Amino acid sequence: MPLTPTALREGINRVAPSVLEATSAPGALVTVGVKGQPLLTLPFGVADVSTGAPLTVDHTMRLGSLGKLLVSAAVVKLADAGRLQLDEPIDTHLPFPVTNPKGGTITLTKALAMLTGAATDGYEWTGTPEPAGEYVKRELARDATWEYGTGASRFVDSADTGQWRSSSFMYQVAPLVAEAVTGMPLGHYAKAEIFDPLGMHDTAWWDSPNWAAVRERCTTGHMLFGQHATPLPWMECAPYHSVGVVMTTSDFTKLMLALMSRGGVFGDNVVHTILEPRTTARSDVNVGLGVHTVGNPDAKDYCIRAVGHYAFGWWAVSLGYPNADTPFCVTVCTNLADQTDVFNPPEQYPFGILAYEIASWIRDGKVDSRGLGDRSGSESYVMGLVAADRFAGLMGADLRKEEIDAMADGTRPLGRRPAVDFDRDLFVQGFLDMRAAVRDRRVEEFLATDCPVGGVFRKLARKAWGSKNFDEPAPVRFWLHQLER
Repeated sequence: MPLTPTALREGINRVAPSVLEATSAPGALVTVGVKGQPLLTLPFGVADVSTGAPLTVDHTMRLGSLGKLLVSAAVVKLADAGRLQLDEPIDTHLPFPVTNPKGGTITLTKALAMLTGAATDGYEWTGTPEPAGEYVKRELARDATWEYGTGASRFVDSADTGQWRSSSFMYQVAPLVAEAVTGMPLGHYAKAEIFDPLGMHDTAWWDSPNWAAVRERCTTGHMLFGQHATPLPWMECAPYHSVGVVMTTSDFTKLMLALMSRGGVFGDNVVHTILEPRTTARSDVNVGLGVHTVGNPDAKDYCIRAVGHYAFGWWAVSLGYPNADTPFCVTVCTNLADQTDVFNPPEQYPFGILAYEIASWIRDGKVDSRGLGDRSGSESYVMGLVAADRFAGLMGADLRKEEIDAMADGTRPLGRRPAVDFDRDLFVQGFLDMRAAVRDRRVEEFLATDCPVGGVFRKLARKAWGSKNFDEPAPVRFWLHQLER
């Protein structure tokens, strides 16, 4: 049974504040778009920690590399109209050469799929960007990165190797081609041909006619150091089309829904060209043009994914499921970048935790917001679950009740004071509940239905301990999987 908008809203309102609290995230914008229904956008937290100003639905965010999909959509749309060719040399319409000194031919397709042989992001920061064409021409001729003053070449191998390497600098070349064939800034072309027709009125690049209005409503970005959030100064970047877009999560969700609908602004050819896998970034992630795709294109859980990061101050992800019973998209942006592990998979960070959890609710048709009222209770209970899993599940040890009590009574914090207190009774209860589930051989069923702490709060407990993966309690399944091979 599909989720009602009311149930979805209530679930997000219950879970999102806990995610922000547990991860020390200043704020988040969450948008859910379900085909045929109005968008649901919910704000949480603050726009700036130094002022405490609340984040609202009217705020915009810096969505970083999510803007690459905007670039690819505009370029592929022009190619579909016959105004340029994706597989011709990228400098065909440019007044300067764009070549890889290590060999191979750079095309628009390779630039949009990050297959040019360049391996640096080229995030050169500036107060006011110069015209992108002047910047790209100069930096290509210089062929040296700014990172750490090394002066290393931007290119590490030939453009013909087919090796995926992130390069926001080379992505910036594609908009120059679009500008050459249209005779106008990409911000103007995209607004007229894509943004306005889709109702994306809160989206802008530095060269967009509505830049000032969209920019002035943007949140402050923050670096997160443990539990300290540090607000960042406003800075622009030289490759401003590639990573510098400012927009709302609502607007990006509109774009994703249009991409999944294959009609209106985007026809079948445009959609197919954008989503066609060009290579792989990881074993299960295919690289399209401005997006990644995960899974079998015919499966219900097939996912179109875009991930964005800007200036170590914002992180965002958008997940689209075109094959779900009712196609939908979830977009989440937080105004922070956690410095614990800067480039982990999105599932490890607050924006990813929220997006994947909400998406699972929609796909399953039910909200899982089970929790014990506060972080102290949930974290203590999950400690008991994990301890029992190790003893009863992995080692088959049947501890006596007095031994479990002794473990709980002897628990002490080490180092700095923990964010939440320890509840010894809930630790014991978690241990006993998991042990019973192991004995009855129903761990999966217990976690899915009877456990009083749902999946998202179990993840948050593990993240509070510094965990880098969120496998459910039951690592014994890992060993079982090895035996099954």
